[in-house]
Amino acid sequence: MTRQSDETLSAIGKWEVQVRKGVLEFVILLSLSEREQYGFELISGIARRAAIDVPEGTLYPLMLRLAKDGLISSYLADGDGGAPRKYYALTTRGRELLKAMIPAWSKLAASVDSLLPGASQ
Repeated sequence: MTRQSDETLSAIGKWEVQVRKGVLEFVILLSLSEREQYGFELISGIARRAAIDVPEGTLYPLMLRLAKDGLISSYLADGDGGAPRKYYALTTRGRELLKAMIPAWSKLAASVDSLLPGASQ
């Protein structure tokens, strides 16, 4: 590889990390709007459906912040024959925020899409 392509790949990687961080709260709220989930279930569902890898070291601090902000709640329940699992659910406040975020996301996505090459003006 050339130095320029290495630099480009590095820049793209850094940019993708920042984009993922920026939308992760939205993705988590969307996932929890379907049903309550425990951490690993949330991580694997997001990876499978949205192709976004969420490291545990990123997820759990974010979940703590969302709980502190009153957007999610959590509780411990027995796991399938193993240790108890911490389940997360949206609160009423979380559902209200998500309801407001969806049209804002749609508007943002459409705005950015309109700037892509080949987009009709």
